[in-house]
Amino acid sequence: MEILRSNLDALQLRNRPLADKLEAYQGPFVTVEKAKNGSATFRHMGKHFHSAYGPEKEASCQADEITSKKPDWVLLFGLGCGHLLKALVDKGCSKIFVYEPSMEILSGVLASVDLSGLLSSRTVFLYEDPTALVAGIRELDGFDTLIAYAPAPYKLAFAQEFVDFNTRVNNAHITNKVCIKTDIDSRENWIENYFGNISRFDEYPPVDTLKGAFKGVPMIIAGAGPSLAKNAHLLKEAKGKAVIVAAITAYKPLLKYGVVPDFVIASEKVDLPEYFTHGEDDLKTRLILAEVAHPGMFERKVKEKFVFFNPFVSLSRAQAHYWGSSYLPSSGGSVTTSAFDMAIMFGCDPVVLVGQDLCFGENGTHVPGGVYVAQDVKIDRENCKVSIDEDYVTLKDKAHSSFELLWLKGLDGAPVPSKFDWVSFHQWFENYAISLKNAGSTVRVINATEGGAYIDGLEHTTLAEVLEKYVKNEVQLDAMIAGAVARRVLPDIPAITASLEEMNNSLKEIGRLADSIYREVSSLKRELGREGGTLKAGRKAAKVKRLEEGLFQAAERSPFIWETLMASIFELKEYLREEAHGGTKGIEKDIEAIQKAYGALSKGCAKFVPVLTAAASSLKSRGEGALKKAAV
Repeated sequence: MEILRSNLDALQLRNRPLADKLEAYQGPFVTVEKAKNGSATFRHMGKHFHSAYGPEKEASCQADEITSKKPDWVLLFGLGCGHLLKALVDKGCSKIFVYEPSMEILSGVLASVDLSGLLSSRTVFLYEDPTALVAGIRELDGFDTLIAYAPAPYKLAFAQEFVDFNTRVNNAHITNKVCIKTDIDSRENWIENYFGNISRFDEYPPVDTLKGAFKGVPMIIAGAGPSLAKNAHLLKEAKGKAVIVAAITAYKPLLKYGVVPDFVIASEKVDLPEYFTHGEDDLKTRLILAEVAHPGMFERKVKEKFVFFNPFVSLSRAQAHYWGSSYLPSSGGSVTTSAFDMAIMFGCDPVVLVGQDLCFGENGTHVPGGVYVAQDVKIDRENCKVSIDEDYVTLKDKAHSSFELLWLKGLDGAPVPSKFDWVSFHQWFENYAISLKNAGSTVRVINATEGGAYIDGLEHTTLAEVLEKYVKNEVQLDAMIAGAVARRVLPDIPAITASLEEMNNSLKEIGRLADSIYREVSSLKRELGREGGTLKAGRKAAKVKRLEEGLFQAAERSPFIWETLMASIFELKEYLREEAHGGTKGIEKDIEAIQKAYGALSKGCAKFVPVLTAAASSLKSRGEGALKKAAV
């Protein structure tokens, strides 16, 4: 019992849910026995899981194989008695995820083998829940190299679990990489959109104006997956009895079934007028828009608009409360994930998903009736690729795209074909369900998609059953919304203006220092090319360091500038990573990489200084105008 207590105490610090689960475990467990050399081993399903003679020597050979590939992280399928984990740590490979698929093995081993020292490490993570494992992997840097390894006994005894492990790990790592690419491709647009929208935020209430407004009212969130065609017609029965929220891609398809959603949620970085009817139906629905949506989206004529602020945008984190919002929704990268979190904030119960396939359908990626007129999906299983040819309403020629093929568990247990963004959304839903459970939430979360991927943690049923059980009573939605909006917190325009002016002042300072660093580094490069230039070069290097310290201090007051330079930052990061892995390229290459990074920083500051100046000036004028109007 002392050994188990020691292990559980270590686990409490790193993975409390697992420690609690093990403490309460009453099931069968393996019996740890001694190998010929006296080390710990065990049998499971009649087979030894370690060498019957020398488990440490066996583990050392396995560790040599793994470390020879120089991974940033090792993902072990199976803890066993901890021999391989210890061998890896002893050989300097300390960043390790361990997934143990069997509570029978885990409980028996931790009761008999003291692994508390290893389990206390800040870079060793033990899991038995695959969803929690994926959540851990998603926290890693997408540039990190990962190696998954499974000893032969584990692969044989837990074949299906091993397939699932590999699929989940691969999916998580690919989505990490893709999220970085999305940031690189989109971040500057998001920041530009924020400033383009800033003069409109006071016109429209923050979405958390509706916090608690729909307590106990069902919410149905419609995605545009192919299966929406199966049950969209039933949503007419829910109108007036539930809050119906549509992803913007599902808006027109729902109209084809005679359903005008109560809300349409969008966060697209580009303008998408083709997603709207520009007619009476638009005037019957409300928009929930991200602060970084294209300014053109704020021009759409609809019944009402609400704004939400994202936690991944530093401008929003710094200014949302000035706009009257204390809510930054959890988001998995899609508007349906944001809507799911908003449903909890609104007080809705149950929260129901439809059209959330998260995989390819037989004839396309989306339900018919939207902007995708026709689609041709070709899946190449052998090369793990999927290609899509599609007719889009605003394109003269077909659009072509291709993606790496990923897999998720389907509703019937068989794998369904997917791609990186859907896999990312799927992981978010599963993680969110866990967080709700851990928080003691009693809200019913239901997947009534009737097709596509299975989502652990959600109840799966049909939309007809949901309507019969939970969607019965009329709700006065317009009155609820009007009452909440009447109580909205008004924006503090002077505080926002002051915030922008402070950011702008620091941005100018960052630009000045970046210019100075660029010039000093250029001079440093010239000195190194001269005879006897080493002493001067050393002085210049020290000056560059001092300038950098001042720049980083200034950047704390204008952090958004780093977000606009994602491409340059990650390029420099990759260069430094290659250097750290022994790919030394010489000091001239180092200087060129630094020059490029600070040159981009200087240009970014020059671009956004006038933008912040104009935004602050516009808001100051609006604030002064409002004061004069109030005085009259």
